[in-house]
Amino acid sequence: MQRPSEAQPLQPVVELRGEGATFAYAVRAPRSKGVIPPSSYKNGGFATLPECLRDVAKALGGNFRRIYVRLDGHCVGERDIVELRVSPEKVAAELKTECDALEALHIKPAAISAQKKAGPVVAG
Repeated sequence: MQRPSEAQPLQPVVELRGEGATFAYAVRAPRSKGVIPPSSYKNGGFATLPECLRDVAKALGGNFRRIYVRLDGHCVGERDIVELRVSPEKVAAELKTECDALEALHIKPAAISAQKKAGPVVAG
């Protein structure tokens, strides 16, 4: 059992998502044993992902040092809050690159499976 001074600091999860032409986020504070609680904070309507990240930093920066990040349903790592405030454009580009790579991994097997079902392409 940990003493209070040895307790691990809470590290929230921010879930970023595109909503049409805007971006939104929700913050969750995960608990041990896989319990996924409802969002404790939500905000949206940001014109760009960097604007959304700036607001995340503003909302959480005084209370947390790091956050886990999910973008459009994909886990894309963890970040220092200060990064979101100081260089949101760079962070947004890195998160998008990671998300695109993960999306390609998920789409690729489905596309291959669909192609196999369709059979070979015959020139004619």
